[in-house]
Amino acid sequence: MKGREASSGELRKKILEMDLESFARLCNRLASLMGFKIRKSVYREDVVVLDAYMHIPGNALHYVIVFLRKEKVSKEELLDMIFSEETVELRWMIITTGEFEDDAKSLESDNVTLMEWRDFDRLLTNFGLKEDLLQEKRGEEAREGRYLPSAGELDSMLQWAEEFLRSKNYERALEYVNRALRIKETSRAKKLKAEILFKMGRGEEAIPLLTSVLEENVEDDSAWLLLGEILEEIGDYDEAEKAYQQCVRFNSRNVACWINRGNIMLQQDKYQEALLCYENALKIREDLPEIWNNRGIALKYLGKYDEALQSYNTALKFNPDFADAYLNKAYLYFDRRKYEKAQNEVMEYLKRKSDARGWVLLAQIYLKRGRRKDAEDALQEALKLEPGNLEARELLKRISWTDRDREKMDSALKEMRELLREFAKEKGDKELGELVEKNELAGALKRALSISKEDIQRLEEENTELRESLILAIKHIAKEKGARIGNVKRMKNKTLAALLKRLLES
Repeated sequence: MKGREASSGELRKKILEMDLESFARLCNRLASLMGFKIRKSVYREDVVVLDAYMHIPGNALHYVIVFLRKEKVSKEELLDMIFSEETVELRWMIITTGEFEDDAKSLESDNVTLMEWRDFDRLLTNFGLKEDLLQEKRGEEAREGRYLPSAGELDSMLQWAEEFLRSKNYERALEYVNRALRIKETSRAKKLKAEILFKMGRGEEAIPLLTSVLEENVEDDSAWLLLGEILEEIGDYDEAEKAYQQCVRFNSRNVACWINRGNIMLQQDKYQEALLCYENALKIREDLPEIWNNRGIALKYLGKYDEALQSYNTALKFNPDFADAYLNKAYLYFDRRKYEKAQNEVMEYLKRKSDARGWVLLAQIYLKRGRRKDAEDALQEALKLEPGNLEARELLKRISWTDRDREKMDSALKEMRELLREFAKEKGDKELGELVEKNELAGALKRALSISKEDIQRLEEENTELRESLILAIKHIAKEKGARIGNVKRMKNKTLAALLKRLLES
């Protein structure tokens, strides 16, 4: 008796120490050996739930078998699982590695069977599993050779693969789907493996799997959808569009296919076709903000700005935190030169999604509103998030150059004013002197140097870039006097001012 108790205790300890996968595999084998046909398995933490049938002559009883790896099971825990409106007609078999509390035992009835550890131990012994578990660890191949995989085990492998896929553990997901495929090459398993490979950046390896699925069933719209996404990812837009076309051909209510097909049309500048795709998607689901957002983009490119704005607003009506709609509204207002509204919208975007796109657009808006320092700060934020952003780097370079040279150019302009003032005094040109005093340098240069109207217009446009003003003045004086001045672009500002003075005095 003591030896038997020791054996039972050792077995219980071994089961409690198993990883969840091994425990779930044990439960699956035990239920199959008990005569159940398992349709589906669901595993969560230390709970294994099997959807199973027990076949008897002329009838089939539907069971939900629940394995609980627990020390104690309360009535509340059982009530959370059973006696809901949907499951009241089912038979429940609850098996635990521990004991049921007294109040839990009151729930046992014709439809509810409760089995404690001693029953679990007995079942494992009767079906020859106890001996296996107590033996020294053997190779996985030896254990697997003792039984044939059940339908429940295939479902189990696929479920694990899907769980790891959802948690972005792609290596483990691939491991489990390959196990499932070794049991049976089903379409579900092939499509799942294709999706995992796609997520791993191995889309080209996934294409033959989907081709195989479609050879078996050309009307599998989910396979066409995944194939289109893979082809789109590798840049084969024409073939991707054909795949999406097949998808909606066999299932015109596949909203994801309509959206993806519309996005492909946008990328190919086929805005009217894209709009039609989004309209078809909205006939199926009108509450998806991404459809309204993408529809707005198509309308904007078609020049229908008011309708585009309305579409973005509808996206935000369904989801006030849908960031991309704020960004697209900002782009629309920016293109329409409504910079204050554009700024408000991009700020809403950045509250929800801080990325380089938003900060670069904000910098462009600040520049249009004359806020150079704010623009520089925004570009610095963009480069923190995306150091290689070329647009941000080029814009920051231009802004920073102007700021660094501002003091030097201010000094050069001051010297140029003084030179023109002296030149006007020497010439006795009262009007020229008045222009200098009024700081109307473009007009003063025109009067002093008789340069063309086109050059004056250019000078006015570059008036804040003082170095350019100096260079322009020097070139015109030198041309008038036939003087050789060399490469003025390489000269320092003080050298340029001195050269201008010499030219004016000569």
